[in-house]
Formats: sequence, structure tokens, C-alpha cells
Amino acid sequence: MQDAQSHDVATLENQITERYGLLISQTQLAELLGRTTGGLRYSLSYPSDQSTRALKACGRKIGRRVYYPATEVARIIIGRLDD
Repeated sequence: MQDAQSHDVATLENQITERYGLLISQTQLAELLGRTTGGLRYSLSYPSDQSTRALKACGRKIGRRVYYPATEVARIIIGRLDD
């Protein structure tokens, strides 16, 4: 099962990278998750579950903006939060 999940993460990571690149902006992340940008910002400001806390923690601030690595986003979406 672990290998299948690793394969799923790699596949999703490749799809995200092809579409958005290695770093994802908040606007792109909201689009990927099917959320509004404002809704995503609010969720990240007041994280209520483990996935949202993990997304907030993986954010990298570059200048004034926050970007999210495609690798970590794929892992969080698939559900491998402990790796």
C-alpha cells in the first residue's frame, strides 16, 4: 500500500508541476483545491484541521508573497502528512 501511495503522490506531483510549476501561488492553490482565494486565505489564517495546518506550514514566503512547493502540496492532498 505504501508503494501505491508513493506512486499516487508522484503522479499528482507531476500533474501539479506540469500545470503550475514547482512553486504554487495562493491563487493557483485555491484553483487546485476548488476554493475561492478569499476562502483559502481565511482557512489558512484559522486552520481547523491537520491538512490546513500542514498547508500553512509548508508555505514559503518570497518577498511579500507565499508560495507552496508542489511536492509538499501533492503529499498533503494524498494524505501523507507524516512524511
